[in-house]
Amino acid sequence: MNAIIPSSNGAIPNFATLDPAQLLDRLATEEDRAPLDLIDACVAHGEAMVETLRPVLDDERTWRGAAPGVWWLPLHAAFILGRIPTESAGLLLVHLMRRLDEHDDNDLSDWLAGDWAPLFANKPPAAVHAAREFAQEASGGWHMRCQALDVVLDAGMRESEAALEAAINWVAGLAGDESGEWMFRTMACNALLDFPRERHRSVMEAIVNGETRLREERGDIGGMFAIEDVEDAFQRGKDEPDWQRRGSPWKFYSPDAIETRQRRWREEDARRWDRRPHWDAMTTYVRATPKVGRNDPCPCGSGKKYKRCCLVNGEADS
Repeated sequence: MNAIIPSSNGAIPNFATLDPAQLLDRLATEEDRAPLDLIDACVAHGEAMVETLRPVLDDERTWRGAAPGVWWLPLHAAFILGRIPTESAGLLLVHLMRRLDEHDDNDLSDWLAGDWAPLFANKPPAAVHAAREFAQEASGGWHMRCQALDVVLDAGMRESEAALEAAINWVAGLAGDESGEWMFRTMACNALLDFPRERHRSVMEAIVNGETRLREERGDIGGMFAIEDVEDAFQRGKDEPDWQRRGSPWKFYSPDAIETRQRRWREEDARRWDRRPHWDAMTTYVRATPKVGRNDPCPCGSGKKYKRCCLVNGEADS
């Protein structure tokens, strides 16, 4: 059971007495301090909560963060919809992926990166099919489309060996499609690293060679991955998808995770305050949501890019 956070007057709230709209108001108030009990109270409303979330995700004010705490609602929506095992909840999750893509919200996208497969794990085939269609839409951004690859691969793993092999072949086809966007192709190849199949080695090596050429042309010293990553994947010789290593997405609501985030925000605010020039002492400071860019060096010091290290290992907040 997750710890209940008292309301501002010190009373323990009874979330079960709140209707869907009131629960969303409470989520906006709590921001990233919301306890799992509040999420479960939302889930208990089932289809009524799905329909309450739909206009929130379509409202442009949600994405502009017009009111305090509203910015966090799409993230909470993902975790709520992930616990509702219906087709409508799954289809709204795909709609959320599209909205994240449309608004190019890298902060929210990074909070949810790697969690999409578990969010769809209890959904019927129609929802997985919709995620698959989204992944194939060339007009979409590569980052959110590659998250949909995980959804399809995980569904294949849960269905049957034949379904998994078909899903892997589909991802390999996307990686090898020379008409596709390069970043999406490289991320599709990244997904293949978790499901190494000898029949797809040539596709993976072709992407690595392309990455090498691009680095040489740009003078970069880093890249998405190298031939050593391919060799390591085949030496490992087993399927090891990132989302299984991450654990439950709902650990976001554990008391320890909540406290870790709040301590992080306090420390970052203090550092920013210390760096402020003396003449700026009366200026109100508004903290932007902290993030590490996907292509930045990982703050853990591994030397890898963040997207291939703590972002997928779920260690960023710690």
